[in-house]
Amino acid sequence: MPGVENDAPRDLLIDGRLVRPTGARTFEVENPATAAVAGTAPDADPADARSAVTAARRAFDETDWSTDVELRVRVLRQLDAALREHRDELAELTTTEVGAPRASCATIQVDAPLDIVTWFADLAETYEYRRDLGVRDTLGGPARRWVEQVPVGVVAAITPWNVPNQINLAKVVPALAAGCTVVLKPAPETPWTGLALGRIAAEHTDLPAGVLNVVTAADKAFGQLLTTDPAVDLISFTGSTATGTRVMEAAAANLTRVFLELGGKSVHLVLDDVADMGTAAAHAAFGTATVAGQGCALTTRVLLPRARYDEGLESIASMMSALSVGDPRDPGTVMGPLISRAQLERVDGYVRGALDGGARVVCGGQRIPDLPGWFYAPTLLADVDNSMAAAREEIFGPVLVAIPFDDDEDAVRIANDSDYGLSGAVFADDRDRALAVARRIRTGTMSVNGGVWYGPDVPFGGFKRSGMGREMGVEGFEEHLETRAFAEPA
Repeated sequence: MPGVENDAPRDLLIDGRLVRPTGARTFEVENPATAAVAGTAPDADPADARSAVTAARRAFDETDWSTDVELRVRVLRQLDAALREHRDELAELTTTEVGAPRASCATIQVDAPLDIVTWFADLAETYEYRRDLGVRDTLGGPARRWVEQVPVGVVAAITPWNVPNQINLAKVVPALAAGCTVVLKPAPETPWTGLALGRIAAEHTDLPAGVLNVVTAADKAFGQLLTTDPAVDLISFTGSTATGTRVMEAAAANLTRVFLELGGKSVHLVLDDVADMGTAAAHAAFGTATVAGQGCALTTRVLLPRARYDEGLESIASMMSALSVGDPRDPGTVMGPLISRAQLERVDGYVRGALDGGARVVCGGQRIPDLPGWFYAPTLLADVDNSMAAAREEIFGPVLVAIPFDDDEDAVRIANDSDYGLSGAVFADDRDRALAVARRIRTGTMSVNGGVWYGPDVPFGGFKRSGMGREMGVEGFEEHLETRAFAEPA
């Protein structure tokens, strides 16, 4: 892509300085839309990880960042302005390293995440860090008690590749707003957006040295250097449940706090009173296309009433077949590529496994051969049993599995028969019925009749193996705070 190699970030951010990694090593970054190398990124080593954590520790322990709310708010407002000024650069990097279509850069990939910065600056400014408990008779006589909220400390933020700007900002900004210091480690597939965030913060804000550090590395195991470091107070991780389990195990050695946003296999439930099947179908189809199915909160298990099963399949397949898939720089493209060859092969493996188990393809079901990158056709699988791997495991590709149900009880049973509980959607013409069913599904976020829950003020996280804790919203801010109680004689 013209200009990307020359403009791509080349430096880590460590202790307030933009620096080359120890040994000046680099690794290649692939453009998934072309399967060609788009450029290189700095490849940090263990010494760089130690330097980043040491800088964050010093900045937390020895500067006013953790106590100076006014400074934090000013820096976040400066960051908000600078990110918006560099919006086109972020969109170009995101299109190149993620394969994100221009349309998605105008929403979930770039523009919508920028609202996170302003919202948390406002929250940091107005949040009540002290709560009075009044006077109470105690064993030592009357005492005046109060509670204070203080920042946790050093945060190791480890992010995935599917929506890098969204998740980088959702981890870094609330942590900074709360008074923590951060070491951000982006995924090796998408290093540039994280490095750009670090450079913009360093060059355009009054951020003290060491408060934000950004390190990138080719080795996926690099994150272990952060999760096992005793100087880290909180590990904030988004990724697969399998990796999240290992993160939690590593954190246990030092009793380090963890926030885990993990996998999902969310339900898209259409009740039998829906008059407009097309609208319900459109939400299922276009939701999957947003990030080529590579989203943990996407509703990829479609539950259809048995009496209207064929009607539902036809509506969804019609929508999915009409999705424009191709060059992410084409303004008409709705869905771009998968992130890599490995991801494409993973997706196709799930589809083949489902077919071997008795499922059938309604649409899609194969790689798109006339496109040069890692493109997979939007796929709908019918006659899927909820016990199949394709219905129970996170495929992370543009694949919907359709399962019939008999009545509301059966639908709720199938919906909750999952290791995950991250998101979901319910459609019904009877709103009260839709809400009643939605409230019985054990999941962290829920759309009712197409309502969009996403926003910086909405806490995001899940039940069961979808993780622990919440990101964004007041709850996400408070993940980065510790509670201290005080008392003095009244």
